[in-house]
Amino acid sequence: MKRYEEEPIAQDLSPEAVQSEVERILASDKFARSKRLRSLLRFTVNQTLEGHADSLKEYVIGTEVLKKPDSYDPRRDSLVRVLASRLRVKLKEYYNNGGSDDPLVIEFPKGKYVPRFQRREQLQTELEKKLRARNAFSRGRFLLIRPSEEALSEAVGHFEESADADPEWAPAHVHLALAYAFQGFLGLRRPREVWPGAHAQGEAALEIDEMSPEAHIAMGMFHAFYNWSWRDAESHIQKAIDRDSYSGAGRLWRAIAILVPFGKLREAEEELGKAGELAPPPFLEEGRLLTHYFSGRHEDVIRETEQLNHARGLALAWRIWLRGCALAATGKMREAIELLSGVQDDRSRVIATLGHLYALSGDPESARKMSARLEERRNNGVWVPNYDRALIAAGLGEQDKAMSLIQDACRENEPWMVFLSLDPRMGALRSVPRFGGFIRRVFAENDPAPVEDEAQTE
Repeated sequence: MKRYEEEPIAQDLSPEAVQSEVERILASDKFARSKRLRSLLRFTVNQTLEGHADSLKEYVIGTEVLKKPDSYDPRRDSLVRVLASRLRVKLKEYYNNGGSDDPLVIEFPKGKYVPRFQRREQLQTELEKKLRARNAFSRGRFLLIRPSEEALSEAVGHFEESADADPEWAPAHVHLALAYAFQGFLGLRRPREVWPGAHAQGEAALEIDEMSPEAHIAMGMFHAFYNWSWRDAESHIQKAIDRDSYSGAGRLWRAIAILVPFGKLREAEEELGKAGELAPPPFLEEGRLLTHYFSGRHEDVIRETEQLNHARGLALAWRIWLRGCALAATGKMREAIELLSGVQDDRSRVIATLGHLYALSGDPESARKMSARLEERRNNGVWVPNYDRALIAAGLGEQDKAMSLIQDACRENEPWMVFLSLDPRMGALRSVPRFGGFIRRVFAENDPAPVEDEAQTE
């Protein structure tokens, strides 16, 4: 997406016209008794007209307008931000009452100190853009209620349209970042195609609204599942929790994106329990099942997936897949194969797991047919994670091929690599010397909160 470039002075607006508008504003009752707001408006407008918009930072405004000392630290003194917020409110009040017929409008985009000047007739165009952005956003959010792979892909298109139509509206960037992140996490698209987009949209959202918990979650997912920067992941997830303490979303993704990869499974279970006591986030039940599976609680997974009628779309596919994995882990190989082979699902994760189970059950011919299906998908331009391809090779005992594919998964920064050390399906490869090297690469940065590794002690 092309980032929004502010153009404070429209080409057909003269400095004299802008200054005349400033005088009209300052002569109004709204600004008559507010010396600081008057000074702030004059200073920012003059600096912009003189070509010094780049210098309009908190420190400069604090020292020049508010006469703060040279030791002024904007991080500790928020007065400039407070005044800027009040100025935005006062300008809106002025244009809603008394200035509605002014030939041009002065406004300050949220989070900015550079004024923007527009002719009155331009505002209708801006309103149309905002309406288009919100309609596209509404359509995208509606599709996310029906989280199929196709619906998620279509939702991404609507969120992209929304962000392009109104680049200053944070929710469009937030939901686009989250949609990209889910596509990456679920293995629906090649990592390099979606995760950088999730990062860029998350940054765009935070530039507009640093307090957005959802934007911090998207950034946390990016750093955990793609960038493998664990301290950054923990920092963003903690900010999400701090900014929305009654939502379970931050705690859910702390469990799945940070605690589970480091094998802190007991802590992850506790965090998911806390998430369940708050406003329930999407993917909570699936996250709980995944953690149960990695914790060896396979019977719990089987019991909790007996009733699947209330799930649908991607949630249903995820639960069926995990049920199949848990059945296989408890020795019910035939039942697992029957379950997964009866699913009308052409996703790589299901095909790969079926191939792996066929291989373990002594049916290498069927396993290779599943492998051929994955290769056919790749040849047709559909993204197939190398991790899934490696799973079938591991089941067939083809260690060299499996390790080569895991190396490719590592090069692609595939999200499932963060679970490599926990995935029981890859158990046959753990004795291969190179296996540990891949894990060390994923976790090259130190644990964000070191504790005893439960995966090794339980």
